[in-house]
Amino acid sequence: MSYEEIKEEPPTELTAHNVVYWSEHWKKLVVKDGETAKGAKAKKFVENNCIEYVKKENSETGKGYYICKPIPNYNKTTHKINSVNGEFECSCQEYQTYKRQCSHILALYLQLKIWNWNKKNLNMGISTI
Repeated sequence: MSYEEIKEEPPTELTAHNVVYWSEHWKKLVVKDGETAKGAKAKKFVENNCIEYVKKENSETGKGYYICKPIPNYNKTTHKINSVNGEFECSCQEYQTYKRQCSHILALYLQLKIWNWNKKNLNMGISTI
């Protein structure tokens, strides 16, 4: 089967329900076997609009940062996510202890994918066909 035979039309809009599955590279919906606990939690953060950008006014760099608010009725801590040398760092215990990608950073990647896709395809009126 050639690449052209499996090509699908992209979704009109990315949402918390399809962001994990749309592959821009393969131009099709990609469903991986099983979903990790970290991935499921990240998706919950996105579904509950927990990721926000905080713009820093009057700072030396002018850069802001992201926060991951708690999932309602699940957890209570808001975590700060900074971009440092092109990588994200989270204030959560997992990241601070092991320096590995946590569910908050994964949720940020998913949210950025949604924002960027929808900005390109919805706000600018670019056809996805």
